[in-house]
Amino acid sequence: MNSLTSRQLKALETREKLLKTSLELFNKHGYEYVSVEQITKACNVSKGTFYTHFPSKYDVILEKFKELDSFYSTVEKNIDRTLPASEKILLLYREQMKYLTNVVGKDLLRTMYTAAMTNQVEQDHYLISPQRKIFQIMNSYIEEGIELGEFRQDLKVTQMQTIIRRCMRANVYDWLIHNEDFDLATEMAQFTTIVLDGLKVK
Repeated sequence: MNSLTSRQLKALETREKLLKTSLELFNKHGYEYVSVEQITKACNVSKGTFYTHFPSKYDVILEKFKELDSFYSTVEKNIDRTLPASEKILLLYREQMKYLTNVVGKDLLRTMYTAAMTNQVEQDHYLISPQRKIFQIMNSYIEEGIELGEFRQDLKVTQMQTIIRRCMRANVYDWLIHNEDFDLATEMAQFTTIVLDGLKVK
C-alpha cells in the first residue's frame, strides 16, 4: 500500500480537527446554535474546506454514529453463536450500553440525539435506516429466534425489531435525563429481558 502524501495527511488532520471542534462546540452551545461559520472560524479554515469534508454539520454527527456501527461488528464476532437468540440480543445491548457509558458519554450522546431531533427526518434517515449494522445484527437474531421456535411467529421480524429497538431508545433517553445513579447497562438488561419474555413462545 502506498503511503499517504503530505497533502493527504494534512487533509486528514484538517478533517479530524473539524470533527473534534464541531463536537466540542455542539456540546458547549447546543447543536442548533452552532453554525458552519463558527466551526470554520474556530479551526481557521474556509467554509469550502468544511464542505470538502462534510456535506453538512449534521454529517459530523453521523460520523459518530458510523463509529458506533463499526463497534457493533466487533461485538457480534465475540458473541457465542450457540446461545439462544434472546441471550445474544441481551449481550449485544449490554456491550452497546457499556460503550455508550464509558466511551461516548452523556454529553456527546445528548448532542447526537438533539441533532437527530432538530434535523428534518426523512424515511431513509440514517438513524432509522435498516442498513445500519446494529439493525442487521438484530434482524438476524430475531429471524434465528423465530426459526428455532424461541420467539412467537404471529409478529413480523420488523415488528419485533421495532419493539426491541424502542427498549434501547427509551433506556438511553432515561439515562440522559437521570442523575448518575442510573446504571444504563443494568436498567437496559432488566427492561429488555421483560420485553423479550413477552416475545417468546409460551
